[in-house]
Amino acid sequence: MEQVIQKKLEEFFSRYPIIKFEKGENILRPGKVSEKVGFIKSGYVRLYSTNEAGQEITMQFFKPTLYLTMIYALTGIENRLSFEAITPVEVQEAPNKEMLDFLNENQDVKESLTKSIMVAFLDLITNTANLLSGNAYSRVALMVCSLTNRMAGLNENYSTIDFGITHKLIASLTGLTRETVTLQMIRLEKEGIIVNKSKSVQVLNKEKLISAAKVE
Repeated sequence: MEQVIQKKLEEFFSRYPIIKFEKGENILRPGKVSEKVGFIKSGYVRLYSTNEAGQEITMQFFKPTLYLTMIYALTGIENRLSFEAITPVEVQEAPNKEMLDFLNENQDVKESLTKSIMVAFLDLITNTANLLSGNAYSRVALMVCSLTNRMAGLNENYSTIDFGITHKLIASLTGLTRETVTLQMIRLEKEGIIVNKSKSVQVLNKEKLISAAKVE
C-alpha cells in the first residue's frame, strides 16, 4: 500500500521542476507563510528552532518524502521554524491549492499523509517526555534509537544513520552539550552497541540500544 502511495506522490510532483539546495543551505525560514508543499526527492532536511541564547534545538529530520510544510498548507499558519539541508537536497514544490486538490481526488493518499503527520507528532511528544526524564546516557541512546528507526525497519537488528550525523546535531536534539554527547557515544561504542564512524552511526545490537534508551 505504501509503495502505491509513494508512486502517486512521485507522479504528482514530477510535473514540477527540481530545486537543488547545498548542504547547510536554508530551505525555509521562520516568519513566512508557505505557499507551496515541498516533496524531498533526495537528501535529508533538518527542522529546528533557535532560542534567545542562539542555541539551535533540532526537532525532526526528514528523509525523501513530504516535509512539514504540508501542515502549513492545511492550516495556513505562519512558519515558525527553520528547514536546513544537512546533505545536498533536491526538492519539488507544488502550490498549496494544487496539492489540496490532488489530495481531495486521492483519499488514500490523504489518509496516509494524515496518519504520517499524526505518527510524527506522537513520536515527537514521546521522545520529548523521555528526554526530559532520562539521564545523559539514556537520552543519547534514545536519540540514536529514534534516528535509526527512521532509517530502517523497526524489527531490524542492524541499521545505519548515514546522512552526515554529528555529535553537534545529536546535542541539539537532546539538549546536551557536544562534549557530553561524545562521552556517551564512546560509552555506547565500548559496550558493543554501536560503531561511531565519521558522520555515521552503525547499530550493532538493537536490543541493547533499546535497553540503554529505557523505552518500549
